[in-house]
Amino acid sequence: MDSFFKDAKEDSQLHTLAQGYFAQGNHIKALEVIEDSISIRRGKQNLPGMIHFLEGSILFNLASRARSSDVKFAFLLSSVESFAEDCGIHAFSATALFDMANQLDSALYFKKAVKYAKESLSFLDACDQLSSVEESTKTSLANIINASQLKILTGPTGKKSEPTLTESKEVRDTIRSDSNNAEGQRLRSFWAGMNVEDKRNFLKVSIAKLTSYVEREYGKEGQDALEQVLNSARINRKWKFWMCRTCSQKFFYPKKFKNHLEQEHAAKFKPSTTKHMAQRVDEVWAGMISVAGWDPVDAVAAAEMIKTRLESVKEFVYENGWSKDWPLAANEERSKLLKEIRLLLVSFWESKILSCSIRDWMMRFLIKHLVQFEVSEHTITTECRLLETPQGICFLESDELNQILDLLKLIKCERDDGTNLICRAVDSLWGCIRVKEKMDFDHQFSCMLLDKRLLRGKIASFDDEGTVDICDQNVYYAKTHPQGDDIITWLLDYPLIDESFEFPRSIRAHNLDIWVAVLRAINFTCRTLGTKYAKKLEILGYQRALIDAKNLCMHEDERRRIVPEDQWNAYASLLGDKCEDQLTTEGGDSPHAILFLCAVQDILEGASHLTFDFPDLEDCLNLIHGHKILSDDIVLKSIDRLESVVTNKVPLVDSKILLVEKSRISLLNDITRLSVFDHRSYILHLLKRFLREELDVVVNMDLIATVAAAEADLLSGKKREKENYSGSKKKKHKSIKRTSTSMSSVLEQNVEHESPVNLEPGVTSPSPKTTEECSMEPEDTLSGERGRLDISSNTDNQEEAVKDMQNMQNMLEEDSLSKHLESAHGAAATRYNSALEMTLKALCNIKVLKEYLVHNRHQFAENPEEDFPYALRSFFSAFAWKHIKVEGLYSCLLGDLLASLEEVHSMSSDAAELLVSILEFWPCWKNPDIDSVVTRLFTLEEYERMSCSKCRRSTNYPEQSSYGIVMAADSIRELKCAFGNLKLEDILKVIRMEEKLFCDIKTEGCGEANFVHHIISRCPPIFTIVLEWEKNESEKEIYETTKALEWEMDISRLYEGLKPNTKYRLVSMV
Repeated sequence: MDSFFKDAKEDSQLHTLAQGYFAQGNHIKALEVIEDSISIRRGKQNLPGMIHFLEGSILFNLASRARSSDVKFAFLLSSVESFAEDCGIHAFSATALFDMANQLDSALYFKKAVKYAKESLSFLDACDQLSSVEESTKTSLANIINASQLKILTGPTGKKSEPTLTESKEVRDTIRSDSNNAEGQRLRSFWAGMNVEDKRNFLKVSIAKLTSYVEREYGKEGQDALEQVLNSARINRKWKFWMCRTCSQKFFYPKKFKNHLEQEHAAKFKPSTTKHMAQRVDEVWAGMISVAGWDPVDAVAAAEMIKTRLESVKEFVYENGWSKDWPLAANEERSKLLKEIRLLLVSFWESKILSCSIRDWMMRFLIKHLVQFEVSEHTITTECRLLETPQGICFLESDELNQILDLLKLIKCERDDGTNLICRAVDSLWGCIRVKEKMDFDHQFSCMLLDKRLLRGKIASFDDEGTVDICDQNVYYAKTHPQGDDIITWLLDYPLIDESFEFPRSIRAHNLDIWVAVLRAINFTCRTLGTKYAKKLEILGYQRALIDAKNLCMHEDERRRIVPEDQWNAYASLLGDKCEDQLTTEGGDSPHAILFLCAVQDILEGASHLTFDFPDLEDCLNLIHGHKILSDDIVLKSIDRLESVVTNKVPLVDSKILLVEKSRISLLNDITRLSVFDHRSYILHLLKRFLREELDVVVNMDLIATVAAAEADLLSGKKREKENYSGSKKKKHKSIKRTSTSMSSVLEQNVEHESPVNLEPGVTSPSPKTTEECSMEPEDTLSGERGRLDISSNTDNQEEAVKDMQNMQNMLEEDSLSKHLESAHGAAATRYNSALEMTLKALCNIKVLKEYLVHNRHQFAENPEEDFPYALRSFFSAFAWKHIKVEGLYSCLLGDLLASLEEVHSMSSDAAELLVSILEFWPCWKNPDIDSVVTRLFTLEEYERMSCSKCRRSTNYPEQSSYGIVMAADSIRELKCAFGNLKLEDILKVIRMEEKLFCDIKTEGCGEANFVHHIISRCPPIFTIVLEWEKNESEKEIYETTKALEWEMDISRLYEGLKPNTKYRLVSMV
């Protein structure tokens, strides 16, 4: 008694807890409480009815809220099962079944709705007094009965409800993307500028950093969740597993998971005995029916062969179950019937409902048919073994074939039970956790290696295997060459899924509601299987009753042989007496006694259908005793007729059982897919957020621009006019363009593009292409001294560039003019002479210039008009012909060049003007059609455009020619110190943002200051950058400045009109 009250108290507490969560709108927690109790009590059959009713109420409520009609059906069906576990009113079950029937237009569920509604009405009618709610329920149930019966009577229309528009939209809107907004474009631009190795390293996720990120964002809960994920991957080498939401057990093989559901959670019907369970035919017999042929056999001739040449018949050769040795009959009608039978049998096999009882039932016709030709059953089954092949059906005549065909046409290959709707609902949910990206680890599990296909573009196929590979992180991406920027789309796209699934929420909560619904749908299907199996047992019990009745008559025939006729008993009287005896000995509740009573009643009434119950036992016995005078012939004929009905019903019931079992297996497969959990999908969006943050830390250009504008003290506050360094006699090109502050001393860079330059005379340079490798050789630079930096990108790698520079240095320093300059010109000229010598060395180190001069060395003009071009021609001619290595020649040529240069330029000129002088006085060619070296390799044709942000007016400025850009060294240094990860091109871009032009009032503009867009359509192979030294920089400040001068820069970040990744490489620095 104490135990009873204790259980009742626990049940009440359990119900209160789950009901409380449900009332708060947290149906997931409510279902978790119920599922926990099922697991603890080892089966839902041990729960009180009120818990089942609560679960049914939750599922019914979820059905009313479901946006998808498929999901709604799953919840409705599952609620019926939960309500069925409760012994109370089934009004909700009837309502749910009626809604399902309308959705499917299914007679199956209309009939079930009528059944449950009638049971509920019967229960309510038994109550003495009903409340207003219960009266309303009675009215609703009556309406359901009337509407359902009308539907059953008129037949289904075949029109099924389609998924709603909301459902279609839900499928379309499963992905949200930020990849096309301004932020996405910013990241795309940055990704395009990253080098190959950085892109590869981006996909190597440090476990330590990820753990730190998770701990910071989610605390201890997130850290524990991530640790479980990583431990599972390390131990099991799998990302995927199957989780039972009831008991939270995990499985790594679907077969074991299915077995767990069937054994522990009633996902399989378990009869008391498997003796009478429906069985499918084996694959051997099924393979025979698909073979073409099925020609009618001449049964008379075949029977004669069996009787006269049995040994020969035994030697018949069968191929795939068919023998060509049997005599055939030319009968078109039989041939047509056999082909129809074959098609139906094949369709049954394909639908997995071809039962052994159908095969055995058809073979009974063969036995009966050949017996009339005096062929024994033993000979047919054992000697000829005709029952083992479908060719035995071909022995039958048209009447028998028509009987077979009529019954086969009653069998349905599909059951309109809505299983396909649940499958469709599961498909839509299962797709949310399917993952395309592989995720592997290094040997130490210190680094997660994301799918290398992300670097090449979009990943088309899903990785449903989910295995974890252990790889060497140093070689994992070695052969993968990044292409495009689809990875940014991947990084910014994420599905709009249920928040309960978001990391680090409980994995069990993922799809718990629909998971419980599908499990209850399986339980409901098992309940239906139990009903079908019980029906079959009733039919078999009825069959045994008929056999007992027939045996009783046969025993009477034997007795009549030895007793006088006046002592004979009528069959009807014997059957009546037997009923009385069984009721006396077995009792009125005995199933066997009841079935025998029903069978005798049907026999004596001459019924054509089977009855399995009777309203009143006394009335039934009176009816039986009232037919005692029925003739024996009528009794025997009635028994034979009912035996035929029973014989036909068994294969039909077995087909229905197999059809329901097919639905159960389909639902079991659905819940297996629904139960699979991929840890990658759990952490994928976490990884994207982490990687996004990592990327934002490195480059947030919009933020940098805002910070740069806010901290204006880091930049020059004045607008300066553009200045030219020309001063030359010719005006063919403008000089290096100024973009920053005044120049007190200059660091100058020549940048060479890696695109190959066509060296043939008269052919223009090809369009720029992206580069791959670069190298740089820095020279010593003194504080406050004017130096220059030459950059070239035509070297294969950094080591090669350094080697080239060292070779040039060694070639020239053997006869360096600097050793003689002190005596020749005095200390005042040292600085200028050193600058000239270093500038020439840097120019000679530019590979593309060297190749161009060598290729066109025959085109040097022999008689230049001016001294300076003549000296310049002599120097570069000797360089191109490789005569400069001759001892003493280098000093002589350099001295002549210096002397001629002083005549047109003062020694006080800065390094930039010195370079311009060399470029402007470059030698002309013999062939006037050849572009000069300057035009070909150094000249930058640029035009500017200003789009007013206020009046929307656009102004295009005339095209200008220059040799590169001028930037303030201190501005570059300060930005580099403030934003250490900022690349050189981005630093230059930020500085350029300070360069603004006014919207011209004279041309009806508004006077607003706006940013300037710099546009070029062609980039020169050599690009020069001049750094202005505005302060008396210390050695440390010069060092900090040079740190910003990277090996590689992308000028497409500075100029519009170029392809992304138009990169230049640094090869020398002065």
